[in-house]
Amino acid sequence: MKIQLSVLTRRWILGILAVLLALPVAFSPLGAQVTAAQGCIVRTDWPIYVIVRGDTLNKIAQRYGTTAGVLASANCLANINTIYAGQQLRVPPAPIVLTPVPQQPPPASSFNVRIQFQRFDNGFMFWRADNGEISVYIGQSYGTTVAYPSYTYGLLPDNPVNEATPYGHYRPAFGIGKVWGNFFSVRNGLGWATTPEVSFVTSVTRTGNGYFNFVLPDGRIVYVNPNRTWTTSGSPVPYPTAVPPSPTPGPSSTTTNASYQPYDGGFMIWEARTGNVVVFYNNGSALNATYTVYAASTYSRLPDNPVLDPVPDGRVRPAFGIGKVWGNYFEVRSNLGWALTPEQGFVATFISHSTSTQSETCFVLPDGRAINYVRLNNGVRYWLFTQVCE
Repeated sequence: MKIQLSVLTRRWILGILAVLLALPVAFSPLGAQVTAAQGCIVRTDWPIYVIVRGDTLNKIAQRYGTTAGVLASANCLANINTIYAGQQLRVPPAPIVLTPVPQQPPPASSFNVRIQFQRFDNGFMFWRADNGEISVYIGQSYGTTVAYPSYTYGLLPDNPVNEATPYGHYRPAFGIGKVWGNFFSVRNGLGWATTPEVSFVTSVTRTGNGYFNFVLPDGRIVYVNPNRTWTTSGSPVPYPTAVPPSPTPGPSSTTTNASYQPYDGGFMIWEARTGNVVVFYNNGSALNATYTVYAASTYSRLPDNPVLDPVPDGRVRPAFGIGKVWGNYFEVRSNLGWALTPEQGFVATFISHSTSTQSETCFVLPDGRAINYVRLNNGVRYWLFTQVCE
């Protein structure tokens, strides 16, 4: 017996099917299709990899020391099994893990792994490139820790906290932002981020029976117990809490051609006398703003700016020596963002002072602002605006 459907009934059924087919899908850690998290943000701070014939997401993940689930989450892929030659994927920076990570490392085994690290008011967090796990360490020099595997946060919404970011702090983003924003216990225990997220290769040593230790970016060692408590081997490197002392008499002065370029997160200069490129980051209050010097010998033989991402509206693609540093050093690109204006040439006079505890150099930018950058004998570097160079 044939069932005759009315025109309205058939249209109703087709409409329901269309809605079901239009639902976005993603994949759980076991490979099943599930509804994708709304508002997924691609990790545009990661380098681009172009897929070639024969690639699979698992092969690419192994090559970059991570997992297919992490790549799918970072690229907002709707189907983990559907990729094609020529497609662009965002992959973790510096993909080579210096020593393979053993699944069950024997006692006293050591290995290196790349992490994305971020400090907070009361602790720190990091994301592991090899397995996508995010670890939370609450406390100053000791405290508790908890780990969040990628499947516990990968399908959660991006950081949902809409409160105003406190002055001198940062709003966590990407995977770290997901854990911070979606787990109240993490947010309540850590407070706000005090630095941007940075890339770092840490050394991990397992000493058996659940004990292990690893190195922080500031050189401290963190010791972790099987009961998931931790302690550290020292205090963080302190930043100065007062304006540096007045320069001592007898400064040296050098005048040379230079170039200046401002960015979303700071600025860069190139000086002709030494060929150095100096990166100045706006990463905190005046006394917490840091800088890094790249000597000509470290970047001159690198390729010209290799970043092929489309240039955002109102921004500029860096070139020449400044472009080499920006394009070849992920930490520079990640923290500065894009250039705001083309590179500008000017004549700079660098006035330098040295004391028993520090050395400092002052110069004036093309817009008339004077910059003083300081290096303490313990290795701490910072910069600040000053009234005049003397």
